[in-house]
Parts: sequence; C-alpha cells; structure tokens
Amino acid sequence: MANLSFDPRKKPRQARSEATVAAILGGATRVLASHGLEGFNTNRVAEAAGVSVGSLYQYFPNKDALAAALIVRSQAALADGLEGSIAALVGRTLVESIRQLAILAVAQQYGEARLAAALDYEERRLPVPEIAAARSRMITAVEQLLARHSSELAPGLSASRASDCLTLAQALVEADAWADRSPSRDLTERVARALIGYLTVPV
Repeated sequence: MANLSFDPRKKPRQARSEATVAAILGGATRVLASHGLEGFNTNRVAEAAGVSVGSLYQYFPNKDALAAALIVRSQAALADGLEGSIAALVGRTLVESIRQLAILAVAQQYGEARLAAALDYEERRLPVPEIAAARSRMITAVEQLLARHSSELAPGLSASRASDCLTLAQALVEADAWADRSPSRDLTERVARALIGYLTVPV
C-alpha cells in the first residue's frame, strides 16, 4: 500500500516544513468542518491554510491524501484521549468507568459533527493502514480497564472483548450521527447500557 495515490509526496523534515504541513492540515480541518465533503477541495484548503496550491501539492498530491492525513491525526488524538481517560478512572467502578467512556465517544463524534461525519465516510472509502496503530492502542487501553474489573465481568467473554466494546460504541454513536447532527438525549445512556450488558450479563 506504500504507493497509493493519496500517500504524502514528501515528509516534512525541517521546522518550516512541519509548520507548513500543520497549517495545511489545519486549513483542511476547517474546510471539512465548515463545508463538508461537498466543499472540500485543494484550492479551498490552500486558501484556508494561507499557502499556495503549489506548496500544498509539495506534500499532498490530492484531497484524498489530505483526508487520509486527517483520519490518521484524528484517530491518534482519539487514542490519546482514551488512554488519558482510562488512566484517570483508576478507583472508579466499572459502571462509572464505562459511562465516562460513553461520554467520550459521544463527545468525539459530536464535538465537530460535520467534520467527524466526513472523516467517518472517508475512513470507509480510503484504505489508511496507519490507523491500525491507533486502534491497537485503544484496544490495549480498554483491556487495561477491563482487567481492573475482571471479577465483575461475565465468564467466558471472548478474547476480543476490548475490540468488541470499541466496535459497539462506534456503531451506536455513528448510527445516531447519521440520523441527526445533534446527539439523541439518551445516546450516552444507550451506549453505556449496551457495553455494561455485553460485559456483565452471562449468556
């Protein structure tokens, strides 16, 4: 997959280049958040970033490359947030911990709803192998949380229990987001109930 057409043309190796790439990605974020995918193009991103289109093309060959970079950055930030939240939940009950993770999942989707929906769509469309590392970090973090509460978990849970929790939460939140740009009032509670049920109810 190294030669996919949306791979970055070159990597920033100096502070000035890194600043240019950061400006471009910031501009791309603002364009997606304001205009959605229908208004997402390299000319608009370059204008929002305050750089020339030629400068943008030095690093990103097309808008797919921009979207892929935003997906990688978004997933890494989500992994950072999840790891930090789980570290802060030491000493809390399983139910309290799961509810906090449900709050995080909803906030991540609806903090910038249009941006999140666009990146969700692009993630399904584009092969972005780099996000596997962020997914692995999130699975490890959730498994650490579950290990703290092993005595409260239903017997015989699959070894993929942490991955299942992430998938359940993502599916519920994204389904809600596709229906409306504002979260349902009971969305956090539904996510929490689904996860607690999966983790604790014997089959």
